[in-house]
Formats: sequence, C-alpha cells, structure tokens
Amino acid sequence: MTDVVVVGGGFAGISAAVRIAKMRHRVVLLEADDRLGGQLRPYEVDGWSFDRGWSELTLPATLRDLFKKSGRPIDRVLELTSLPVARRHVFDRGMVLDLPAGSRGAQTEAVDEVLGSGAGSRWTRWVDEFDPVWEVLRRAALGGPLVGRASFDREQWRTLRPRASLDRAVRRGLRNHHLRALVLDRHRLDGQHPRSMPAFLGAYELVERSFGRWRIEGGTTALLEALERRLQERRVDVRLGVRAHDVVAGDVVTGVVTDNGTVPADVVVWAAPAGPGGREETDALPRVPSARTYLGLGPYAPVLAQQTVVHGTPVRIMPSATHTGRGQSWTVEHSGAEDPVVTLHRVGIDVGDHVERREDVGPGDAVRRHGARDGWQWSGWRTALTVPGVGTQPTGLLRVGVNAHPGPSTELVALGTAAASETLRP
Repeated sequence: MTDVVVVGGGFAGISAAVRIAKMRHRVVLLEADDRLGGQLRPYEVDGWSFDRGWSELTLPATLRDLFKKSGRPIDRVLELTSLPVARRHVFDRGMVLDLPAGSRGAQTEAVDEVLGSGAGSRWTRWVDEFDPVWEVLRRAALGGPLVGRASFDREQWRTLRPRASLDRAVRRGLRNHHLRALVLDRHRLDGQHPRSMPAFLGAYELVERSFGRWRIEGGTTALLEALERRLQERRVDVRLGVRAHDVVAGDVVTGVVTDNGTVPADVVVWAAPAGPGGREETDALPRVPSARTYLGLGPYAPVLAQQTVVHGTPVRIMPSATHTGRGQSWTVEHSGAEDPVVTLHRVGIDVGDHVERREDVGPGDAVRRHGARDGWQWSGWRTALTVPGVGTQPTGLLRVGVNAHPGPSTELVALGTAAASETLRP
C-alpha cells in the first residue's frame, strides 16, 4: 500500500484520487479552497447559475471508465444523454446548420441541405482523412504516458504530418468558407491561432462525428456531486483550506510542503493549476480565453437545445445545464468588439428584450477571476511535447490537469488522470 497525496480538488484531482483509492492505496486530497470542484462549480449570482465548465462532452467513455474504475458504473449515479445534434452553426439569418453527431451519412446530408449539393461530400472526405491520424493519437499519445518524440515510430510520425498547420490544411482541403468556419472558429473561441496549430488537430471533427455529443444531465454540478460521493465511498482523506506549495524531492518524492507543514507521501499527483513551487514548467504561452457575457434570460426567450456557434464574428452560446430557476442562463463566449447581443440579433437570435441579468467579463478579468492559466497556446507541434506531464518527472511525481498533457477539456483531463493512475498498480 502506497501513501499518495493529490494536490488540487478540481475534476483532475478528484478523478485521480478516486481511481487510486480504488486500488487500495491510502490517498490524501489537498484543496486550497474551502470547497471542492474548481471549474466544475457554476458561477452563481442573484439566483442565476452559469456554467463555467462544459456540460457537454464528446468521449463519454472517458467518464464511464472513470466511474467503473473507481466503483459503481456511471449509469447508477449520473445520466448521460446523447444529443442528436452535435452543435448548431448559424451563418446568417435563415442559414442554420444543425450538424448531426454519430453518423457519417447524416452529416453529409445535413451539410448538403444547408450549404448546397456537393458541400456534404467535400466535408465528409476531409473528415475521413483523419481516421488514421486519430488511431495514432489514440494509441501513442492518449492511451498512456507520453514520453516525447520517441512515443511515435516513423510511420506514425509520417501519418501525423506534424509540421503542417491546421489553417493550411483547412484552406487546402475545404474551399467553401462556411466549411472552413466549422473547423476554425471553435479554436479561435478557445483562444488558439489556427496557423500555429498542427494539422492533426483536425481529428476533433472525426471524433465528434464518430462518438457524438453527450450532455451531463444536471450539468457539472451533478458531476461534482457524484464525484464527492465517490470520494466518501473510497474513504479519501479530503483536507480543505490547505494550500500546497511544493514537493519535497531528492532522487524521489517524499512529501508535499503546505501551509500546515509537510504531508508525507510516496507518490504525489499534482493536479493544481500552477506547478510545484510556482516553477515555470514549460515555455509555452498561457491560453487567453475569449471574453464572456453571462446572460440571465426571462421565461419567454428563445430556447437553444444545445451549444450554438454564430460564425462571422464568432460567438459561442452555452445554455447552462445547472440552472434550475426561472428562465435560462447562457454563457456567451465572443472574440469580437461588437456587443454579442447585437451579433445574435443580426442572425435572428433576438434576446435583447429578455435579458434580466447581464455581466460582461473581459479576457483579462476571466484570467484573474478563474485562475492565471487554463491550458496553453499552440505554437507548432513541439508544444505538445513541452507541456507538463510529458517526458520524465522526478520519481514519484505525476502531473495531471488542465495545464498538463493531454489538454484542458473534460475528456482530455479524464484521459490524463487515467494514464497517470494506471502507473500505480494495486
């Protein structure tokens, strides 16, 4: 039996703690705040509840695996609902594409119907090209620890074509500017620059088409409640209000330095946003989030069934799955200078007269409010091999979370904690 200390009580820390505790190790979870959850907790104000994280995901198997490997299956504690439409794309007033998920043929027909005959087949051919790319990423980069360039053999490296940029691949493969927007605008809203992103990230579209989009009923609040119960079931020693500063390490890790002294450990899983000791773990630049506008809408506002992206001056609307009061709560991400409510009105989503609560949060404010870092900006393919969690670590130190490999989304964090946990056998 090993003494494991997990630093950070967000999704990454909790998911690592319950997995490792199920392996019959002694686990202590340290969280600096007086509550668990991190970005799983919604932003609540004046009776409105706005999602800060994602209540929808693309790889439901990652959550199913988490709950199966830590106790009872997910179906007994949480409901996942398959969405027939992966995402609504609005190009103009009256030009709306409800892109289906989980079906190659349905996507082809939907794109043809909205963007004209032939557009669907071009889109499908482009997405199909990423099938071998996804297989390489799934096997070599996501299925276990990534040690660096040596994780890929020559044939896998040739399949990835890492030096090609996503922007260039899209412009060569998709002549229709609406199809280009389907791929690129999501990354722009995520604070990325497609010219600096490797082309293999086009696999996002293949994964979404293959596995669909799924909603966590009750949102991230329901996910957090299920994980907190799992912590109790696995008898994890949860210590709130304890700020960890660094690890004690020579040749091996022996503990964690906190405000309350040193907590002994054979293994440390560092899931906090900032690295141990506040040291710079990579030369990559932090991802700068889009501006956000939180809209509390009255009961007669237009209803959006799923995530909606407005193209042109890109805007992304995430209806809150955690809000249980009257009306609707929308988290609206936008990257242009125009008022997003005006942008929405222009394409036929008129909510101006229904707004009962509004709060605007700029990118700088979002960084200060939600933490200094939430993932890294891509600066070519080498970024993937420089982020925390890749390569060799001090013996007994595992690095996971939104600022570690493989990335900040719910699915990617779950894959990262799974890979880290599997290094600790029962």
